[in-house]
Amino acid sequence: MKRIVILIFLFVLSIFIFVGCNDNNFTNPGDYLGGGGTGEAVEEVDDIKDKVKNNFVNKDFSEISLNTSINDAIVVEESNDIYTISNEGTYYFKGNYGGILIGAKDLKLHLIFDNVNIITNEGIALDGATNKGMDVVITLIGENNIVSNSNSDNAIHIKGFLSFNGNGSLSIISNGKNAIKVSKDLIIVDCSLFLTASNHAISSLSLSSYNCNINVISAGKDGINTECDDDTTSFTTDEGYVYLKNVNYSCITNGDGIQADTVVYIDGGSYNIQTIGTFVPKTDMSKYNLDIDDFKYIKSNNTYQRIASDETNRYNANQLYGLIQGCKGIKVGEIEYPDIDDSNKEITVNEGDYSIIIENGTFIIDATDDAIHANSGNLFIDGGTFTISTYDDALTSDVLTKITNGEINITSSYEGIEGGFVEIMGGKINIISSDDGINAASDDRNVVEHIIISGGEINVKAEGDGIDSNGSINMTGGTLIVFGPTIGGNSALDADRGILVDGGNLIAVGPLGMVETPAKNSKQNVLSYAQNQKINANTILTLVDENDNIIFSITLEKDCQSVIISCPELVINSSFKLYGGDTLLCEFKVSSVITSVGSNGNIGNPGGTPPGGFGGGMRPGRP
Repeated sequence: MKRIVILIFLFVLSIFIFVGCNDNNFTNPGDYLGGGGTGEAVEEVDDIKDKVKNNFVNKDFSEISLNTSINDAIVVEESNDIYTISNEGTYYFKGNYGGILIGAKDLKLHLIFDNVNIITNEGIALDGATNKGMDVVITLIGENNIVSNSNSDNAIHIKGFLSFNGNGSLSIISNGKNAIKVSKDLIIVDCSLFLTASNHAISSLSLSSYNCNINVISAGKDGINTECDDDTTSFTTDEGYVYLKNVNYSCITNGDGIQADTVVYIDGGSYNIQTIGTFVPKTDMSKYNLDIDDFKYIKSNNTYQRIASDETNRYNANQLYGLIQGCKGIKVGEIEYPDIDDSNKEITVNEGDYSIIIENGTFIIDATDDAIHANSGNLFIDGGTFTISTYDDALTSDVLTKITNGEINITSSYEGIEGGFVEIMGGKINIISSDDGINAASDDRNVVEHIIISGGEINVKAEGDGIDSNGSINMTGGTLIVFGPTIGGNSALDADRGILVDGGNLIAVGPLGMVETPAKNSKQNVLSYAQNQKINANTILTLVDENDNIIFSITLEKDCQSVIISCPELVINSSFKLYGGDTLLCEFKVSSVITSVGSNGNIGNPGGTPPGGFGGGMRPGRP
């Protein structure tokens, strides 16, 4: 039996406070664009993507096939006893069995399951837990079933390599631990799996799947879990990865839908992931071995609401809730391993390492925790259709979150898109968030955060800041529409180091009190309009030129008092009118980069102070 090895190398309040920064040597937000936390450039995602493709050793998945006829196989008669395999070869099973034990070391086996039923009340149903040298291929014909009623064992446990193929199906119910436990690589091709597990549905060193169906009916922990060996401390693409190509994956779990130590790479298929978290009050912190930082939710109307970390002191211990375990949709890292002295060590990830790469596919994710989270490394989305609902963040990474294509619809979230750096080059994105819509923030004090928007169609509806960067914001292309908060304290646009608008179409509406306008050294002209009286939601906001040609027309999704507009049509010496419904809000002529229009007192510092100075005091710190 030829062993198939798939190698994946994935290189892989005043009205306007100010527009400025707190670094006297800082002269232009663009100086920092593309810079990482250490000042080194984050490697371009396109280069990484090419490396992922070029370094993946394509194998003919059909090689894992029924290449031995049934007539040449060892036919195993039905028995309620455990059948022990002691020699290499092909074994044909049909009917009912009490269990299968691989009793010899380093065997290469081909097992053919033809409408097999294995039921065991104790021990492992398919037991290959003797050593890491075995290599097992299981071909599925018809409908096969494994039920493990043992309360302390995995249903299938192979310490070596395991592959599934064929055009049949396998249903596994594990009432004790994992449905499938593989100590080395697991490959699933063509067939269909239906998994129910008290622990993980699938646990392996790595997982590669192609053109198959994986259905996790329920799992007490993760749907898919891949972990590196315990002595692995640096980023690697040899283990701890999940590779899914044209896979139909569905799961309902109490843990993560997909959890990998190093890389998740998805290319096509459909993914319906639901994670169900269990909340406990802060008074149970020690009972579940949780940290203070885990308690960041309050209960509201029989559901749970994420709150900012600096708001938790407003609540007592009985009012704060935390999740007893992670229950993210798709997650990579940060994984801790116990050392011999009981200390913890983490996999070291460099800034250029892309931990989650999604090239295509259809995704429906309903997650109690984050929907997609690169807790180590970068997140890259280059295509696909996403519908995301989460109590926490929808798309987030510790380093870079980069989107070049795809249709992303975030129907509910705490923060929509987050990263130390956020770069959007394309795609259609709709965000609804209870806090910031897009946020660039990092726990690393050495990081100079940025948000770059160079393409795409982005619509943000946020209760917190619409677009918030603890560093800079730079827009060079695309269309960005922001419906910010309706009360002060947050704003449609917010950047500690300044906002540059050098291209694209920008419309940002919000309240008075914390309005921040782009910098005067922007390359594209900006209108900043404000009035004390609110403009009601559902009003049609229209900008027309001096010949009454419509430049744009949008329906306001929220009340607002402030409107910021930038588009290529706002050229020097041109005249425009801004309407709210049939009401003329203002007429203006563009005479400089920032044109400020509004009632007396509404414009505290039009155009802000160019980065490098101060315009009225420091903005209070934000998480």
